[in-house]
Amino acid sequence: MKKNEFYQLLAPLTDKLYRFAFNIIPDDLQAEQLLIDCLNAYLLKEKKNIIKKEVNLLSKKEAQILRRNYFKGLLRLMSEIGVRRSFQLGDQLKKTRPNEYSSFFSLEPKIRMVMTLRYDAQFTVEEIVDVLQLPRHEVIEKIHNGRFLLLNNLNKGVSL
Repeated sequence: MKKNEFYQLLAPLTDKLYRFAFNIIPDDLQAEQLLIDCLNAYLLKEKKNIIKKEVNLLSKKEAQILRRNYFKGLLRLMSEIGVRRSFQLGDQLKKTRPNEYSSFFSLEPKIRMVMTLRYDAQFTVEEIVDVLQLPRHEVIEKIHNGRFLLLNNLNKGVSL
């Protein structure tokens, strides 16, 4: 598989990948850069496995399975790089945090990642464990804590 074939295979996933990057780093330019960096790093890391694959010979089902595996690998890499980068950009991100969904973006990056994978990407707990390389109990804890914190923030905004 050539580089452009790899990008074509992942084309249907770019919106989901960008949303995940934006949920880690809520800045348009930084999220886009994170996505580009992760695609390039993933290509370098998995070069041997990607070159072996022939996209033209794959059935639709095989291409879908391959796309899903690449998607999970990219999410794993993006989570590793994104968390480090979000801590480096911490003060800058607080200033540019979107007003819309401010309660979501006030959560720590790892909780936002888990919540995004669970509710946006519709991943199971086991898939999240696989992608983020976290213990199962920690993933479940982050889901519950994230929901609790979001509900508390929403309830503070509602006055009777």
